[in-house]
Amino acid sequence: MDQDHVPEIKTVAYTRSAASMDRGDEVSAERTTRVVTAGLRGWSRAKAQRQHLFRVSRLFISCYYVYVSYYGLFILDLNDIEFPTLGDHGSNWRWKCVSVWNLILQISYFIYCTVFVDFANSGPGKLWIKPHLRQNKKIRDFVFISLVFPVSIVVCVMFWIICAINKPLLFPNEMSKWIPDWYNHAVHTNPIALTLFDMATTKHQLPKKIDSTAGLFLLSGSYVICLLYNKFMTGRWVYLIIGEIVSSLMEVIMYFAVTAFVIPFICMMIGYKLCSWFSNQRIKEEQKMI
Repeated sequence: MDQDHVPEIKTVAYTRSAASMDRGDEVSAERTTRVVTAGLRGWSRAKAQRQHLFRVSRLFISCYYVYVSYYGLFILDLNDIEFPTLGDHGSNWRWKCVSVWNLILQISYFIYCTVFVDFANSGPGKLWIKPHLRQNKKIRDFVFISLVFPVSIVVCVMFWIICAINKPLLFPNEMSKWIPDWYNHAVHTNPIALTLFDMATTKHQLPKKIDSTAGLFLLSGSYVICLLYNKFMTGRWVYLIIGEIVSSLMEVIMYFAVTAFVIPFICMMIGYKLCSWFSNQRIKEEQKMI
């Protein structure tokens, strides 16, 4: 073979080899793109299915709380029962209980989420709700972080702590005979579990802490005024434990400062931390899929 043709043959062979490698890289890149695209589509479908399941779950929770309220108002009749331990608290005494206030918060929140956020893409929702969906989510997040989470934690945790120490001070024996255990847990246990479930399954945008603090203190102050008004009108505290703890004006101020403002504020800050943690977990999960 002529030596002049050797470099030329090597060049042609190298060119073909390079072209083959380029085509192989293109095929490999195309396959990778297809795999990534298919993975993202599958993850998107799975995410959409999870979100749909969460929406249905919140609808179920709303119906559950509606039934609990119906049972407490119309089936559980406590008006004709004598309470020698409680005494006279005035008319509509049950509305002065913080557990009832918390139950109203839970019902209002989950119904609002179901109607004004979760089903904004439904038939009528597309016309009336979806244009205001962003504002509705801001209201949802503010109410959850500022009110629903801290009040639920304070009510449920303090209830069971006091019951473990001296139950009759908070839940007299007369009430235990008429209120079933499942209803007691529906009001004083389940709110924690359902609140944490909502926090884990809903992407909450954290509001400004000063706004949340103002909203929480407004609600706490309103309830303290309700208790003080009942004490002024009937001469008795709604909860016997308050009379056992406080005996002077300074003790009353300190008691309500701690239980109605300091502890709920700490619980609200815990809610901020938990929401941030859940948000970071979602971001990490999304990054793994990319």
